Amino acid sequence: MSIPDAANDFRGRLTGGDSLSGSQKLMILVLSMTLYGVGDLVCQIIPAIEAGPFDIGVSYFSFIAVVLAALLNPFWVAIGAPLGELVFSDMLLGDFGGFTELEGFLQTALAIFVAGTLIKDPRNLKQLAIAPVVMVLVDKLTGGVVDILKVVVGVDPDTLEEADGLISTLLFMEGADIVITVILSGIIFGSIPTMWLTPRLYGKIEPIMGLRPRDPQNPPKMRGPWGVSIWVVGALVFLVAGAITMFAAWEEFVGREGIGALGAFEPDFREQFGDFYLWIAILIAAAVGCAAFLALRAVQSKRRTPVESGSSTRRTPVESDSSDEARTG
Repeated sequence: MSIPDAANDFRGRLTGGDSLSGSQKLMILVLSMTLYGVGDLVCQIIPAIEAGPFDIGVSYFSFIAVVLAALLNPFWVAIGAPLGELVFSDMLLGDFGGFTELEGFLQTALAIFVAGTLIKDPRNLKQLAIAPVVMVLVDKLTGGVVDILKVVVGVDPDTLEEADGLISTLLFMEGADIVITVILSGIIFGSIPTMWLTPRLYGKIEPIMGLRPRDPQNPPKMRGPWGVSIWVVGALVFLVAGAITMFAAWEEFVGREGIGALGAFEPDFREQFGDFYLWIAILIAAAVGCAAFLALRAVQSKRRTPVESGSSTRRTPVESDSSDEARTG
């Protein structure tokens, strides 16, 4: 193999591996934001069933995030999906809680990243079935533990015996909520569509962004930024989410609005304009997301064209080897 051919092969390995260009990262981010944000809006159209103290409804479509994380870089999908929920769902509907929304963002991002890295081979049905359930469990368990700790910390030690019933009830409610969410969002709207969609989309979405399909022999590693262990990242996410929740609860207890309400945007457009506004929000989110994705794809295509046109005049390593064999034969 000649030096130019080796350089081209090395460049191809870089663009097909973990190294992504800025436009590729943005395309994954925008695609994840759009699909997950629109999916969250659709979830709100599906009516919930009230069964005693429980509201049985679809919390989110976990399959959207898991399918994307199985095919594309799970880190950027984990950042984009919860960001899309905040931008295209909460803010567009006028139900953005401000700084306190960071808690849910961190929990969802961690859950999606863990689920995406669990899928080594996007054609392995067992991995595809487990990943959405793991995503729901990570999300709901971290959120549930934070909620329970918030109640426990707020209980007066002098009235701890009277509070036993409250804590037991809360534990039961959190456990039942986890079971319901695992069944609906983790299995029905998680594992089942993920097992059907992922193998069919494998190798079809990646080339659109100039990426190579995931190699089962070289899957993404379950490591955080700068190679930090995912367990350390999870512990930090838990601590930060807990601190945000505790601080917001304290501000509410003392009757003051400060950092917890920073950036809050709550005009509640759905209450003002009715459920029809949900369809308007879905159209707006889909249009904005698609326009941004197509613009980024056009930029990526322009950047790739000079490289492809320059490398097309050179022979590939396979062509070079075959021609050498023909001459020696």
